[in-house]
Amino acid sequence: MAKLFILNLGSTSSKIALFEDETMTSSQTFRHTSSELDVFPNVLSQTQFRKDVIDSWLKSQNVSLKDMDLIVVRGAVTKPIPGGIYLVDEAVYDDISHERNGSHISNVGICIGYQWGKETSKQVVFVNAPMTDEYSDLARVGGLKGMERRSGFHALNTKQIALEYAKSIHKSITDLNLLIAHIGGGISVGIHEKGRVVDVSNALDGEGPFSPERAGGLTSRMVLQVIKENNSDYEKIAKLLVGKGGLVSHLGTSDVKEVYERSLTDPHAKLILDAMIYQIAKEIGAFSTVVNGKVDQILITGGVAYNTYLIEELKKRVSWIAPVSVYPGEDEMRALASGGCRYLRKEESLKSY
Repeated sequence: MAKLFILNLGSTSSKIALFEDETMTSSQTFRHTSSELDVFPNVLSQTQFRKDVIDSWLKSQNVSLKDMDLIVVRGAVTKPIPGGIYLVDEAVYDDISHERNGSHISNVGICIGYQWGKETSKQVVFVNAPMTDEYSDLARVGGLKGMERRSGFHALNTKQIALEYAKSIHKSITDLNLLIAHIGGGISVGIHEKGRVVDVSNALDGEGPFSPERAGGLTSRMVLQVIKENNSDYEKIAKLLVGKGGLVSHLGTSDVKEVYERSLTDPHAKLILDAMIYQIAKEIGAFSTVVNGKVDQILITGGVAYNTYLIEELKKRVSWIAPVSVYPGEDEMRALASGGCRYLRKEESLKSY
């Protein structure tokens, strides 16, 4: 039975877990206060602080990373790469530690994993990074020369769900066209053609439907108006579009359960909730055209997929395209462990960064 150690960092949390094969045997979440984190000038400078917190816990629990068969960390802001399992080697560390592709707390996880690898001589890997890029050439073309569309989505969760669905019907993902919508604080809809995500709505770049926290795809006129009203303040506009957009902008909350309960007596809340569902359905319909309508299954996942009303309304609009299956939640720790196990079982080989 393989022993795996899993690391997944959030903006104010550090999550770790021990797995035996794909069974979690223990887990711990460390919460970090603003006062603890505010002393760091940037995200990457948190690396030693976060590592020390985890190392202290491991020591207190008499857990040694040298006893692990594999260490798995969440993928970071890498260069565009195909999905898969990658070794955290010198090339990865050099790219991430210099933040050549952007800054994010997941970069810290890669740096910590790299240090653990040096200290223990154990392999450290990451699985299906958020910048997973398997676009077709057609999907890359933008409406302005020099402005290519780029891939960025909930790759870890959606690729895991694709594998689980394929296994449930005793098929390989390479035999299926799956249309997968991840519905959380952000929403990404992608078409998984024979195991390859050939196109996806990049919610980080503002594509797709509005979500609980994000404004989604605005027209050029709307964007110019936002720029004008906010005096071209880049940071302010960025926070407005990602974090203060969507349901937050309209209703002051990102809690879909709360919005649903309000919608039962508040016509405006119902209009906004139904409009979000409407936009998700439109996006699903649009992506079905990528494979000429030959979609084998629509899969709905993410935290918001627990909302029965949203799911039933979506099904009414899109089930004519293909049958719908629902995988609520986003179990990133299990997805990371599953990827590690696939590597250890030689079901997947390491890819070169």
